[in-house]
Amino acid sequence: MMRIGVDVGGTFTDVVVLDEESGSTSWLKLPTNEREPAVGVLEAMAATEVPLSEVSHVKVGTTLGVNAVLTRSGACTGLITTKGFRDVLEIRRTHRQRLFDLDEQIPEPLIPRDRRLEVSERMDADGNVVQALDEEGVRAAWLKLREAGVRSLAIVFLFSFENPSHEQRAREIVLREGGAEAVFISSEVLPVHREYERTSTTAMAAYVAPAMRAHLADLGERLKERGLKPGRLSIMTSSGGVLGSEAVANAPIPSLLSGPAGGVTGAHRLAFEADIENALTLDMGGTSCDVSGIVQGRPDERLDIAIDGLAVSYPTFDIHTIGAGGGSIAWIDPGGALRVGPGSAGADPGPACYGLGGEQPTVTDANLILGRYDPGAPLGGALSLDMERAREAVQRAIAQPLEITVEQAAAGIVRIVNAHMEAAVRTISLERGRDVRDFTLVAFGGAGPVHGADVARELGIERILVPPCPGCTSALGAVAADARHDLVRTIARPMREVRAETVRSTVDGMRTQAQAALAQEGFGAAESLMELWLDLRYEGQAHELSVRCPEAFPAAPAPEPAFASVLAEAVGRFHRLHEQLYGHSFPDMTVELVNMRVTGHGIPPSPGMWWDWSKTAAPERGMEKQRKVYFLEAREFLDTRVLRRREIEPEQAIEGPAVIHQLDATVLIPPGNMAVAHPSGSLILTSPGQALAELEDVGTMQERR
Repeated sequence: MMRIGVDVGGTFTDVVVLDEESGSTSWLKLPTNEREPAVGVLEAMAATEVPLSEVSHVKVGTTLGVNAVLTRSGACTGLITTKGFRDVLEIRRTHRQRLFDLDEQIPEPLIPRDRRLEVSERMDADGNVVQALDEEGVRAAWLKLREAGVRSLAIVFLFSFENPSHEQRAREIVLREGGAEAVFISSEVLPVHREYERTSTTAMAAYVAPAMRAHLADLGERLKERGLKPGRLSIMTSSGGVLGSEAVANAPIPSLLSGPAGGVTGAHRLAFEADIENALTLDMGGTSCDVSGIVQGRPDERLDIAIDGLAVSYPTFDIHTIGAGGGSIAWIDPGGALRVGPGSAGADPGPACYGLGGEQPTVTDANLILGRYDPGAPLGGALSLDMERAREAVQRAIAQPLEITVEQAAAGIVRIVNAHMEAAVRTISLERGRDVRDFTLVAFGGAGPVHGADVARELGIERILVPPCPGCTSALGAVAADARHDLVRTIARPMREVRAETVRSTVDGMRTQAQAALAQEGFGAAESLMELWLDLRYEGQAHELSVRCPEAFPAAPAPEPAFASVLAEAVGRFHRLHEQLYGHSFPDMTVELVNMRVTGHGIPPSPGMWWDWSKTAAPERGMEKQRKVYFLEAREFLDTRVLRRREIEPEQAIEGPAVIHQLDATVLIPPGNMAVAHPSGSLILTSPGQALAELEDVGTMQERR
């Protein structure tokens, strides 16, 4: 059987195909069909030439949900909440992003005030009923909202995570009255404390659900008509797993950031194949750059994120995003300084060199002028680059006003965008107490491998890994992703008040729930892996840190430990993590258990991948064996070898300066660096001396395996 991963991006739709028996892996890129996403996925399926009857799974990364939020194109949504809490979405947490900006604009809530109604009811902090639910009030509120055109509803009551009965009853009333396409209650969407985050997350689920359901139903039906069997369509989640399409239709929040998460998942898989435990990911696309960390073989995760300034709480990879991509526009500020981004030319009209009407200079134009890109190597195998348009844009907007040459202006653009990415990588490494010398930079995305060596050099990172399919790494992540279900429960008690037996009982119930969800997707106990995470903080702190408890679910036949020892180990890890991040800890202070999180993984068959270059088109026309390329550290153009990726043999070493072209990216190897073709398919860039050690390590690894 074949497994297919699809990542639907703003410019290209990327596809990776894995033969589950042989491990043969190939990929391709197609222009994204923005108007009809389902048709775009079908076109990608057809381009693989694989009959859908022979496909075991189609895993799709989509930005449909997050785009609905960014463009405010979601459903007409209403909110029913506890009396006195109508304005939680606007009060937020009273935090300011820019402390001294008196004109700071708070994003408009997804649900306007006239569609947020209150009803009388109240639970206390322990879930005891203080005031009974006003059922007539619920009915009247819904009828008013329905008359106003509301078709999707969020219900959020105070302390419902402790006792959901009022929310459940309110939903029954609404469904009985009819007219609602979707009803979400916070005790199911996010059963944790903090009213704003819970309300915002539930409101967003209701806002995006109708469009998501319609898209998935349409896509599922079209794929079924073409031979895909039911239950074989899954969607990437923000935490790097996949969920069945029906589960996502009923709970859309996990899929909001599936694209960037797919890139981290793909990088994680390739780092593992190269025996790399600690990595920093650099995913540079056309509009943005996403960076994240992988420590001791585990990607960084967090519970709270923001989308267009709106809070969302759900387990997700901890990804830091900046406006630095190939389409980032270069400009001169009023003080006469050269700036790059965050504005982007996007895919339409795109950089000037695309020849699609763009006139503003971008990072892609600068790289073309500097010889890093070749006009004879079509972008994505289809889009030719126009050198004259690139030079004219940089000359007019940058070089002429600054009275410098076009080449100097292009080099300045590249240096500045590199500085932005260096700062982003520092945010997820040095600022978290991590020594970058212990990490490998994984550079991918369409533009990442061109800039990766420059960023690594400035940060002191000694090794860079470039995936076999850099521009399709998110689709690779979809292919490699496990099924994953995340469950969260709030405890919010000091550890001295927490009974280990009670926690054990709650955790067991969550494990049973996760296992049942995985069983519906075809994963038995033998193919499942359970993890427990605890969110802890010192008493009086506002935010918590997450620690993993590997002892909670030991592999059979080891007996399960006493849960008191699991909690004690978690507290010790919390103190050490706090010391690492902030330079101090307080072992004598009370620690609070805020949330418990159980994650269930369904592990699919994972054959060793090998990269079938014969199925991947490569740039051919206009490719010479040598050309002039500008290198920042040399401050000049150097004679540079030009190679095609598919011609490089495993364990071959390539000394810089060199540039390697392939369908989905260009790899730049600066002078003083050497690239080694790892047997796993990746390129590893490092110093020549270290490259020899890499080759020796490869031999040792192969013998061990």
